[in-house]
Amino acid sequence: MAVNGNDFRTAVAWRDGGATLAVTGEIDLATAAELDHRVKECLARGPSRVELDFAQVRFCDCSGAGALERLHRQAQEKGIVLKVTDVRAPIVARLFDLLGLTDLVEPHRPA
Repeated sequence: MAVNGNDFRTAVAWRDGGATLAVTGEIDLATAAELDHRVKECLARGPSRVELDFAQVRFCDCSGAGALERLHRQAQEKGIVLKVTDVRAPIVARLFDLLGLTDLVEPHRPA
């Protein structure tokens, strides 16, 4: 688990050849590099799929969205599916929509 000053955290779980990276807090200029690092660690292990669970993400700015877009491209080049799941914060969903990153986001499935 990684932690920094704004309560940004990540935790990875491996299952059935894929990874789920639970992300908590805010993704911004101060934390985008840490997210990038953690996702690249997952991609390096060659999973079939990496899911970024955003259920606990309260905010994401353009630096975070840019990092996600680059990571998505890198994953595709390796044949790995990279998806952001469970986006709950309306401001995060709106950012992804405005930036045209809807192919990166898996639609929310209510429980």
